[in-house]
This record gives sequence, structure tokens and C-alpha cells, in this order.
Amino acid sequence: MSLWPLGRGLSGAVNHMRKEIQEYASYNVLARKPLIAGVPIITLLIFLCLILITGFGGILLFGLVRGLLIPIILGIVLFSIRIKCIDDSRAMDGLLWDVKGAISRFSCQNSVTSFTSTKDSLKSRREIVSDWFKNNRTNG
Repeated sequence: MSLWPLGRGLSGAVNHMRKEIQEYASYNVLARKPLIAGVPIITLLIFLCLILITGFGGILLFGLVRGLLIPIILGIVLFSIRIKCIDDSRAMDGLLWDVKGAISRFSCQNSVTSFTSTKDSLKSRREIVSDWFKNNRTNG
């Protein structure tokens, strides 16, 4: 009786172990966004509807040349989204956060905006100091 698996000696055991490659389930695919032609599906549908509506409306109201100006711009934006999403299907999520940050900076009229959940923020400190002065005011 052989001590090696399948009775083939050491080389047989090594070859047998090479054939038994263990595979593990990977759920990385669940984080990917569905793409059509390199563009997320919802974004593609929204842009195609906008291109059709502005195309027909623009041609009816402004004529052929000026009516196609906005659909051409939307097509260029759609192509740039495709280029951005080629390597990363979730690039539109990052772009959405960038737009939200730009809107926040614009509404605060500041180029640097930071958010914090700690009590050490500047606004919180001002409120604490203001409350302290209100409660510890000397009448005199």
C-alpha cells in the first residue's frame, strides 16, 4: 500500500494538488453598475430622452442648424461620461459627489467647505461661547 495519494509517488501527489485549485466566490461584480455602450443605463436613458426632446423642439422652433446645437452639446457630454466610465462603472457616483460639493461651496460662497459631526466645529464653538456669555452675563 502506497503512502502517497493515488499511488504515484511524490510527483503524482504534487500534480494532483496542482489540479485541485480552490476557487472562492467573489461578490465584486455586485458593486458594478450596469453599462450599455460604456454609459450607466439610467444616465444613458435620461440623456437620450433629453437629446430627442431638445432635438425635435429645437428644430421646430429654431430651424435645423440652431435647433441641433443643444442636442450636439448633450451628445458631447454623453461621450465624455462614456470616457469617464470606461474604467470605473461607479464614476458617476463620484461625479455626483463632486457636483454636490461644488453646489455647497457655491451656496456657502467659500472655496473651502468642510463638514464635521464633532462638537469641535467652528460653528459649534461659536454657539457654545455665545451661550456661555448669555448665561454668565453680569448685571451691573
